[in-house]
Amino acid sequence: MRGSDLDVTIYLAGIGEQDRPFAIQELQNRLVPILECHEQFELVEAIWSARVPILQFKFDGWLELDVSCQNTEAILNTELLKSYAKIHPIIRHLVVGVKIWAKAEGVCGAKIKHLSSYTLTLMTIYFMQVTAQFPCIPTSEFSVDHPSPQFNFSHWSCQFSAPDLLARFFHFYASEFQWGEEVVSVRLGYRTKMGSPELGMLFSQSSAWRLHVEDPFLLHRNLNCVLGNDQENELRNSINAACWDMASGQLPQALRGQLALAGLIGRSAQNHPPMSPMHQNQQHAQQMSLQQQQMQQQQKWGGQSRPAENGYYDRARGTTDYKAMMAQVREKQQTPGTPSDCAKLSALAPDRS
Repeated sequence: MRGSDLDVTIYLAGIGEQDRPFAIQELQNRLVPILECHEQFELVEAIWSARVPILQFKFDGWLELDVSCQNTEAILNTELLKSYAKIHPIIRHLVVGVKIWAKAEGVCGAKIKHLSSYTLTLMTIYFMQVTAQFPCIPTSEFSVDHPSPQFNFSHWSCQFSAPDLLARFFHFYASEFQWGEEVVSVRLGYRTKMGSPELGMLFSQSSAWRLHVEDPFLLHRNLNCVLGNDQENELRNSINAACWDMASGQLPQALRGQLALAGLIGRSAQNHPPMSPMHQNQQHAQQMSLQQQQMQQQQKWGGQSRPAENGYYDRARGTTDYKAMMAQVREKQQTPGTPSDCAKLSALAPDRS
């Protein structure tokens, strides 16, 4: 898919875990000469000083390709995510939706001090674990030198559509998740705070508002290590804006016109009936409940400064006005017209199961 990238690691059995000198030698002396013979591959950058040395290529002029050597972490991470994706199709739809939003919003990419795509995926899985009883896969079952373990979670089902879950994802990280205290840990699969015995190895920065995301295999590594302070504020502002947009019946601004999202989330709306008035009323009631919960969450924090949580959202100022926002939502609810963006997207959602 255009806009995607590909991460590849060369793994030689019997060598062991990441060995930087060996990895650099293999990439420089063996891989680069081979790929230089193929005009489809263009070497963009060689990052030898990184914790995991990386060669960045461009294939066919558009596909970004990151190649590492003996990067066992990447193998384990990939197998873990594949196992989660097999549980239910809805998790893939939701992860893709979040990634498309983050890329369109400009809040994704470790090279520019934003969260990596992998970290956003972990945040999505964690959200599902703590709000929808999504299974927690034991990371101890994974090994580089053995086949991927098989799990049977056929008993798990999801009562929400992909658009419902996308709205709930933004609401969770805008109003429920405790930034600076709570830790995103798919390894544990339940809500816990920094400093708890289960997270004793995790590195913590001193800032009270930092996002904490545990690497499920390197338990000392906090995946916020790539996230800059300004970029974190930008991420939170974008999440809040997306939350308000979906609460008011609109797609997040970054997703408007992103036809790929609808294509990935479900089938054509031509074969799906429009939302009934009863369904629309139920949706409006859910939106109002979301607004009230966010106001209660703000009061709970006693007026302390939290980015973009004190007023109707203004991108230039990064602030939000709750009263104005709720007035606008009520006005939209009382105005007859065509279905909202969220209603249109719901019509594209797969069957609930």
